Amino acid sequence: GRLDADGYLWITGRAKDLIIRGGHNIDPAEIEEALAGHPAVAFAGAIGQPDSFAGELPCVYVELVDGADASTKDLLAHAQKHVHERAARPKYLEIIDELPKTAVGKVFKPELRKMAISRIYNEALIQAGHSAEVARVVDSKKRGLVAQISKTGDVDEEAVAHLLGEFTRPWEWVE
Repeated sequence: GRLDADGYLWITGRAKDLIIRGGHNIDPAEIEEALAGHPAVAFAGAIGQPDSFAGELPCVYVELVDGADASTKDLLAHAQKHVHERAARPKYLEIIDELPKTAVGKVFKPELRKMAISRIYNEALIQAGHSAEVARVVDSKKRGLVAQISKTGDVDEEAVAHLLGEFTRPWEWVE
């Protein structure tokens, strides 16, 4: 973790498994276990995706069992029914071919967080009409995951700074 100039403690690394939605602490295991109960799901990895209002929202990435067929809509409906804590119900679910895993076969959540940060920041930049995009998300020992933003045309840097400043995850310009 780190302590910022205003005295706020920012949690990074493995301890950051908790999803913090507007001060509400959500255990990702509740979401993962609910989805693991679906017959088509092989693995599920729940994380907090950036949100400019709540700080984070529950997001889950799912790997299906070989040969299984399930839609995002079906899996979200399953989660709505089986995740009992309303605040913990995922707001976004994506089915991917294979979840990133550690050497011992556990879901590697930092990669999922990078995917979510890229998706959310790119959506915000596109929606606001800015000529900029996430080039990559890197892991900084001091700042945690940092979105590196590149310009794709003429950019109002101040407007981009205001937009991305609404999120809790840090970002920086890159060439």
